[in-house]
Amino acid sequence: MKVALLSHYPTWALEGREGYRADPRRHPAPWVRNLAHALAALGTVEVHVVTQTDEIERDMEATTDGVHLHFVACPRRLRAATLFFFDRRRMHRVLRHIAPDVVHAHGTEDAYALAGLTSGRPCVITLQGMLFKIAQHLPPPLFSRTRVIQLIERWCLRRARHIIAKSDYVVASMREIATPAVIHEVPNALNPVFFETTAAPEPERLLFVGIIEERKGLIHLVDAFARVAAARPGARLASAGVPGRGSDDYDAGVRAATARLGLQSRVEHLGFLKPDAVAREMARAGVVIVPSLEEMFCNVAAEAMAVGRPVVATRTGSLPQLVEDGKTGLLAPVADPAALADAIERMLADAPLRARLGAAGREKAMRLWHPEAVARQTVAVYESVLQTAKP
Repeated sequence: MKVALLSHYPTWALEGREGYRADPRRHPAPWVRNLAHALAALGTVEVHVVTQTDEIERDMEATTDGVHLHFVACPRRLRAATLFFFDRRRMHRVLRHIAPDVVHAHGTEDAYALAGLTSGRPCVITLQGMLFKIAQHLPPPLFSRTRVIQLIERWCLRRARHIIAKSDYVVASMREIATPAVIHEVPNALNPVFFETTAAPEPERLLFVGIIEERKGLIHLVDAFARVAAARPGARLASAGVPGRGSDDYDAGVRAATARLGLQSRVEHLGFLKPDAVAREMARAGVVIVPSLEEMFCNVAAEAMAVGRPVVATRTGSLPQLVEDGKTGLLAPVADPAALADAIERMLADAPLRARLGAAGREKAMRLWHPEAVARQTVAVYESVLQTAKP
C-alpha cells in the first residue's frame, strides 16, 4: 500500500541544504512525523509526506528512515483568499507523481484537507484543530483569514467520507457537523523517545511545553505560579516553546506579567526544543502543567505521561480523557489561576501522589499511544477507505 500524508511536518531533514532557512515558529506537527515513521517501520506501507513550507526557495526532497519527504515551496500570498487554489495545484502535481493508493490529509486549518479532498484519490482526514470549536473560546475578527478558513473547514467536513478523530471529544464534535462521514477514533502516535527516557525529577520544577499562543493558556499558568511561588520558595517554572506566527503580542504579555509579578528569576524560558530535548526536560520536571483553553488531543500531556511524570491540566476538550482526575493527573477549571495553583500545590506537597499518578500515566501511555499500535490502527482505517472507494 502506498500512502501520501499531507501535513505540516518538521523540516529538520533539510538542515545544511542551500536555500533552506529554518523557522522555529512554523508548526512542525511532530505527531505526523511519529506516525509516518511508525507506518514505514511496519514494512507494509510505502510512506510519502507532502508538506508546504516557506522555509525553502524551491521544492526539495529527502528520505529519512524509509519515509519519502516532499517539501513544497509555499505560496507567499493570496492563499486563503484564493481558497488555496495555488496550494492545491502544487500539491496535486506532487500527488500525481507519487500516485498513492490513499491520501491522508491532516488538518483543516491550512490547505491540506482541501487538497486531499479535491485530489480525486481515496482520502481520509485527521482533524488537527477544529476552528469551529476554537472559535467558541477565542472568537476571530469578523473580517479575517480565520473566518475564510472556517468556511473552508465546514466545506471539507461536510464532504469528507472518512475522518480520523483523536479523542472522544473530537468524535462528539464531528457528529455535530460531519454527518456523512465515517468517524474512526485513532489517537496520536508518540515519539519513542518519550517511552525510552527515564525520569529523574527535580520535585519543585514545573514545566510548560507548547506553542506560546492564547489557546495554550500560559498567561493563566504565570498567574497561578505567582501564588505557588509565594507559598513554596523552592518552586521554579520552565517554559519550552516559542510564540506561534501572529502571537508575538501574546508572548510579550506573558513576559510582562512575569516581570510584573516579580518572577523573572524563577521562570526559565527554554525556547524551541526538539523531541529528545523535550523528553529530557520532562524527565527533570516534578510536574508538567497543561493550562490550555481547548485541546483536541494534547500531545504534551500524553508525552509527559509516557515519561512517567504527573500532569496538572485544565478540564477542557480531550484533556479529561487523557488526564483522568485523581488517576493519571489532576484537573482544574479553565482560565482559573487560583484553582490551577491549588492543584499544583497539592501535587508538589504529596510525593506519593506524584509517584502514583506518574506510574499510572506511563502505563496508560504504553497501552494507548505507542507508535506501533497507532500505526496498525491507522492502516486498518486505510483499508476501510480503500474498501469504500471500490466501485
